[in-house]
Order: sequence, then C-alpha cells, then structure tokens
Amino acid sequence: MGSQIAEIMALNGFEVKVAEQTEELKQRGLSNIRKILNELLEYQKTRADREIKRAEQTLGIQLSEDQKALVREKLKPQFDEAAIEQIYQRIHPTLNLEDFNDVDLVIESVFEELAVKKEVFKKLDGVTPPHAILASNTSSILISEIASATKRPDKVIGIHFFNPPTLLPLIEVIPGLETSRETVDTVMNFCRSIKNHRSNMQPIIVKDIPGFLVNRILLAMLNEAFALYEEGVASMEDIDLAMKSGAGMPMGPFELADLIGIDVLYHMDQNIKSLQGGNTMPKPVHILRKMVAAGRLGRKSKRGFYEYQ
Repeated sequence: MGSQIAEIMALNGFEVKVAEQTEELKQRGLSNIRKILNELLEYQKTRADREIKRAEQTLGIQLSEDQKALVREKLKPQFDEAAIEQIYQRIHPTLNLEDFNDVDLVIESVFEELAVKKEVFKKLDGVTPPHAILASNTSSILISEIASATKRPDKVIGIHFFNPPTLLPLIEVIPGLETSRETVDTVMNFCRSIKNHRSNMQPIIVKDIPGFLVNRILLAMLNEAFALYEEGVASMEDIDLAMKSGAGMPMGPFELADLIGIDVLYHMDQNIKSLQGGNTMPKPVHILRKMVAAGRLGRKSKRGFYEYQ
C-alpha cells in the first residue's frame, strides 16, 4: 500500500519522500514502484485496443476503421517512457524520518498495531513542520487514539485508501475527536484533486469508529463466507463463483481476502473486536487465525486460500 500511495502522489506531480526501516525494504519499495509504473505504461498503451475488442466481442458491435481510429484517438496514451521516468524521479527514499523536516502532508502506512503507529506519529510530530498534516492509512484503528501520541491532534486525520489504490478511487477521510475543520477541508480538497491510474479519487467523510465504514461491511460479508466454508455449505471455489456470478462482485470473497492479505484481515478483525469489547460476528470463525499461523498470507506470500506463481 505504501508504495502505491507514493506512486499516486508522484503521478499527480508531487515530490514524495518515502521512509523505510532498512535498505532492503527501501530497495523493495522502489522495485514495487517501478513495477507499478510499468503496469501503468502497459495499460495506457493497450487501453484503446482492449476497448475495441470489448465492444466487438462482448457487446457484439462491429466497428468501422474510422470508429476504431476515433477510439484510439480518444484513448491515446497519456504517458510514455520519458513521462514514467519523470514520475519515478519524484520519489525520494530515505531511512531517516528526520528528512521529513520540510513536508506538508505525511500518510503513514505501517503495520496495523496501535503501539507501532503511535510511536511513528510521536516521531513525526517531533520532526515535521508545525503546519504539516499527519494522516494514517489505518483500516481499523481509531484516529483519536493515534492522535494522542502527538501535540497537534487538530492536524491528525485518517486518509484510508483501498487496495489497490492505483485502481480503486475511494478514500475514507476520518477526522479524530480533535481534528480541526480546516484540516478536514484541506484533506478533502486535496483528495478530490488527485487521480489514480483510472479515475479521479472519490473521498468521503466517515465517523471515527472501529473499522470505519467499508471494512465494517466488508468484514461482515467475508466472515459469513468463511463461516459457510467452515460449515461445508459449499467449496471455496463455488462460494467465489456464486458471489461473482450471482451477486455481481468482480472478485469472490476468498480471492479478495488473498488480495487484501490474510494477516491484514485478521488484525483488522481483532482490532475491531477489541474496540467493541467482544465478537463482531454471531458465528465465530477460526480460519484466519490458522492461516496466519501457517504463513498463508495471500498473494504477498504466494499462498493464501489459493496458490500463486
């Protein structure tokens, strides 16, 4: 997520500093960003031909050569190799948070644990300029709790992107208890002004509650799918097929879980449960805990509910 958020900011013309803990993580992050940019270039180059093929094969429309030329003109690539390189050069990796001494906005995307995030925000509060807004990409932790680690809770806010942010336009903007109206307005206007690979970003304001909005709904759906699988109601593959073919979802719940990350889902679920003081679902499921213990974390580990090459 951190690499993709950094790439989006550079794509929109901003100079971006990316902090990592080790040289290995820094190089891995740069490699991920290069891969994302290459995928963007390939998408831009092939978009027109894909749309022509979709119209002719899926919709049953036979386009004339003039119509095809019009589609190619409308969807001509906005980026070439030189433009992609310029985007890449706007990203400046560092191993020192002290290098954030001249930033205007920080978006934190570290491990989903309150203690870890509070430590990062305490450090950021000490090195960033007083006017800088400190934002968290947390998917479940209360912004008010994170803000308590700083001396500027009025400038702390949630900016929650969805995976993958290069394709999904939604951003949940979550004010904490002491977040100022000025900070909210600044962040909303900023988020409305940026684009990902496909469209303009679409921010919404969400109350600071455990899991916020989308993940509260998403976890309920995923937990029900996991429970049905544990009960043997249907196979994993058939549950995915049912939700895609019968409910119009682009991905089945198990495919989606692998994309998000099994460990991310597990910690998200645990965070919400602890903040709510009990179980979030009437049917307790155990599969996430067992998969995390087995190291089956989804696409990032090549093994989740499915196997990946």
